[in-house]
Amino acid sequence: QNFVIILIKTNDGRRPTPSTMNLRTATSILGTALVGTLASAQNAEPLGISGSGTTNPSKCFWHIMAKLEEQIKLPSRLSYRAVGSGTGQKEFLGKGIEIDGVETDNGLAYNDFGSGDIPISEEDKTKFNDMGVDFVQLPFVLSAVNFFHNIPGVPSGKMGLNMTACLLSRIFDADITEWDHADIKAINPGLNVADGYPIYVGRRVLGSSSTYSITHYLHAQCPKSDKEPKGWPEDKKASKIDWNPATNACDGSSAMTKCIENNEGAIGYIDAAHGIEAGLNEIRLKNGDGVFLTSAEAGDAGVQAAATDLSALPASADGDFSKVAYYNEPGANTWPISLVSYVYIRKDLSFIESPARRTLLKAFATALFDPDYIGLCDRYGHIPVPKEVRDISLAGLKLLDMGDGKEWTFEKDTMPGHGQDDYIISQKRKSFTLYEADRLADDIAPMAEDVRQLKLELASMKSQGVYSNAGGVKSASLAWGLGALVGITILAL
Repeated sequence: QNFVIILIKTNDGRRPTPSTMNLRTATSILGTALVGTLASAQNAEPLGISGSGTTNPSKCFWHIMAKLEEQIKLPSRLSYRAVGSGTGQKEFLGKGIEIDGVETDNGLAYNDFGSGDIPISEEDKTKFNDMGVDFVQLPFVLSAVNFFHNIPGVPSGKMGLNMTACLLSRIFDADITEWDHADIKAINPGLNVADGYPIYVGRRVLGSSSTYSITHYLHAQCPKSDKEPKGWPEDKKASKIDWNPATNACDGSSAMTKCIENNEGAIGYIDAAHGIEAGLNEIRLKNGDGVFLTSAEAGDAGVQAAATDLSALPASADGDFSKVAYYNEPGANTWPISLVSYVYIRKDLSFIESPARRTLLKAFATALFDPDYIGLCDRYGHIPVPKEVRDISLAGLKLLDMGDGKEWTFEKDTMPGHGQDDYIISQKRKSFTLYEADRLADDIAPMAEDVRQLKLELASMKSQGVYSNAGGVKSASLAWGLGALVGITILAL
């Protein structure tokens, strides 16, 4: 085994603290420690599971996987590719896989598990069940999707931009192309933009749960009809649609973030936690009760309030979830685009050759419903599903056929002797790398929030005319704010 020992001193010989050690130093420490960890296990064959799918809960998956890797004695490698819900379903089902230039539905498993913020359609479920692909869908977290904008001087929150589904339908269909349109200004009387200020519309390309969710919201609140001829059509409720050619392709959450950040006058959509973390400005959406609010204002309670009607849930995890949807639900504080994230697992796991890997997959899925693990995902904007939904998912895990694989046990209270067994996931076992990463994240979180609040304050000042038309600063307080923002940013680099 190879070990790396790192000794670091500041100029005065003290141990570095968050105030004396910047992020580059911290990253170097963690990276070097990780090299040592990998080197120590390079001669062992790790147990591995690999999933793919939605980007929305990807940080949640990665964090839980890293936690499990540190708690398992045997060398292990759990991985997840964030490629979108549509791709995750294709790789899980073996659907639309290109072979010799032809898309084929072969029913083969290209991942150990899939994940999506949309359920598998009734059509696909029937088709692949008939092909012998039986599976469970395990709903595990709720989250929010929202629209974000980049109109200089217009912040998030109560002084921000109000939008209805009908206005958004017209914007995303290129019927409204300028921010000073009379219908936009009618519900945003304080909006101060130049005449003819163009709207840059960003949208996803490949199958995306965020596209699925926003198109369902648009149709739920503003369906195309004789009364509303410019509403959202029924045939454009999907994860992948034909967009107006005047819109701009921004595929993937990271690409969408850049599209909004890099284009003044932009509007796009993304999972709300990702957008807020990136410092984007949330749009205040009209909800089912006609109230304008952001997902941050709605909070966890607003997202959970959308999922109170469980009548569309099947009785079993191997049933049809295609009717489960929470868009434009009633309630003054209810968030109108609330997502349910699913893990898809085949009931027959014999396609995974190693029995230990089969049972490790079940252990990972079990952790998604354990507060000690799913609780790690609070910071990423994910909320555990209601108890009734959780019970369906846990019962679904009992439908998995793992053959003769030995099941894993979670050690929470000390199990003398047995805690050292191979198939034990022990909360008593930790790695310094993950410990230090979590500690640094906790130290940096307040700084990141300060930066976000300063950005919102600056945007608010702009909207109140603190900036001159030429962009010059007219306020000493604004100058101080800019200086503080620069100072904090330097500390973070």
